[in-house]
Amino acid sequence: IFMNRPKLKFSPPSYTKKEEKAVLECINNSWTGSGPKVKEFEKKFCEYKNSDYSAGFFSCTSALFLSLKVLGIKEGDEVITTSMTFCSTVNSIINCGAVPVLCDIDKLTKNILTEEITKKISPKTKAIIPVHFAGYPCKMDEIMEIARDNNLFVIEDCAHAIESKFNNQHCGTFGDIGCFSFYATKNIAIGEGGMAISKNKNLISKMSTLALHGLSKDAWKRFDTSSKKSYDVIDIGYKMNMTDIQASIGLAQLSRIEEMRNKRIEIWNYYNENLKNTSLTLPSLPNAKTDFHALHLYTICLPEDINRDEFVWKASNDFGITFGVHYNAIPTFSAYKNYFPTNSIETLYPNALDYGKRTISLSLSASVELEECQRIVECIKSFL
Repeated sequence: IFMNRPKLKFSPPSYTKKEEKAVLECINNSWTGSGPKVKEFEKKFCEYKNSDYSAGFFSCTSALFLSLKVLGIKEGDEVITTSMTFCSTVNSIINCGAVPVLCDIDKLTKNILTEEITKKISPKTKAIIPVHFAGYPCKMDEIMEIARDNNLFVIEDCAHAIESKFNNQHCGTFGDIGCFSFYATKNIAIGEGGMAISKNKNLISKMSTLALHGLSKDAWKRFDTSSKKSYDVIDIGYKMNMTDIQASIGLAQLSRIEEMRNKRIEIWNYYNENLKNTSLTLPSLPNAKTDFHALHLYTICLPEDINRDEFVWKASNDFGITFGVHYNAIPTFSAYKNYFPTNSIETLYPNALDYGKRTISLSLSASVELEECQRIVECIKSFL
């Protein structure tokens, strides 16, 4: 019955005339690279997260990588993180020359098991990267205590956690650096883009410099003729800077963050109500009095007798519906076979392995209509 209907994309971004106007203003100002709009977005995002310093980057991956670099993570160092995350978390560690050390996940929250972190610490361990999975805040009090006791850095992967709070404190403000994503499917969607926040001005300053070739001036300031002094290259940097085009969309999205969240709450509640009496495992929410879930992903676990990959394929071809897979457990990917012992995955990461085989994510962006949610629910129920 759905064959003649348009195919539903997974969590498309919510854009209005506000975003369109912001981009056109940026274009008409004749500067679209890193410039004043990036500075404005950094400032307003910093204010929103109640942080001290911030810097925009091309992606959250860029922010994670540069965080590791400025904290001095180098070849041979070990960084502890979760086995249930997107590959960028682990790739950033490896690209710094360090060794990723994985922990299993909590069955309820899908976040890193804090009791496993202590077990994985060695003399080579230098940092912990907790990931606030789907927007559910990690137990940051326990993680920070472990970090302090063992003199470890903490980089919070907040790719899913723009609005998330733990104990009424914004996620991303507990550790040394917090890294956020503004990818096309995120709660603030600018196509590609990321942000780092910190209490440490020096760390953010170093990250900004490294992101733009190691230059002593922002790109737009290099063309300022009011100064006799030219720019200098003060470090061996990269090309990871955010642009004013990205930032202009980000500013518009940030101004709509509560409006978009309210729409996601409506969708979340619809899924809960219409899937509650099924054999699915539905997502959990934290203590609403102290913790705040960003509601970035609505993830469900299929029953063991349903093949997830076949389900996703048939949903796309027979129903015209796209589901997300968030995520397969990191040790199962072929690129990491030399990093993690493949013969003991089931022993070391049983929760992540099971979840990774059975999870799918349902569209949750503010642009999704309830009629589309109905199609998604009917598709799922037809398989069950």
